Amino acid sequence: MNLLKTIAAASVIALASFGANASQITSGGITWDPDFDNGFFSDFTSNGFFKQYYVAGTSRNGITAGDIITDFSLVTLADTLQGYGFLTSLNGQNQGEYCVTCQMLTFTFTDFELVNLTGTGSPIFSGGSAAVYADTGGLPTDYASASDDVLWLELEAVMNPLAGDGAGSTIDVAGNVTDGAFGNAYFNVIGGLVASNFDTNGQIFGSDLAYSSVRTGGTDAGTFIMNGNSIPEPTSLAIFALGLLGLAGAARRKA
Repeated sequence: MNLLKTIAAASVIALASFGANASQITSGGITWDPDFDNGFFSDFTSNGFFKQYYVAGTSRNGITAGDIITDFSLVTLADTLQGYGFLTSLNGQNQGEYCVTCQMLTFTFTDFELVNLTGTGSPIFSGGSAAVYADTGGLPTDYASASDDVLWLELEAVMNPLAGDGAGSTIDVAGNVTDGAFGNAYFNVIGGLVASNFDTNGQIFGSDLAYSSVRTGGTDAGTFIMNGNSIPEPTSLAIFALGLLGLAGAARRKA
């Protein structure tokens, strides 16, 4: 009888612990509510600012491969779109609230190679990756300062099968939107401290996170929003599983 009471008590505690964790997640120094309603049928949303430019893929006319190109009229095939920024909010919290052990989350994207300027849906980009960092150094001023702290999420772009062999076909070479309110990209989680919290395959094309951006007219900067779903920490799920096992054991013992 005492054993049954012990198992039952442990199960109740485990279930209660899981319920508490489900209301808030703290992982990688960031806290967010996984039950947040962002209006996009997902429970995770973040907003922020970005700055973008091209990296020359080839040398020509005074430009050396690897040079940063901010004059978009000079962009050509094999150049890659790159940029950085920071998250101003996460699930309704501003950057001073969602960060527990850092100042903010910073964001970088790179290697979106311009591969087609004339085909259907052009321009078309291939490749592409992104990353989110728990930054302790304040507002980023360049790509290096946005990517010099703790890797929170490592992302790989998902190719859009509706846009040919590439991604980003809703933006022109300068990053302006050509046929909609936003330029869109989709990412799979492939690493980072909180990879297990976001590897859900719950967005379009089986991706984990959907990214939309709009460039401010006449500048190389703009705003973005990133949406997805999050799951509790594996340890929380393990506690929940132990609780269920305890309940099952108690029921079998009683039978």
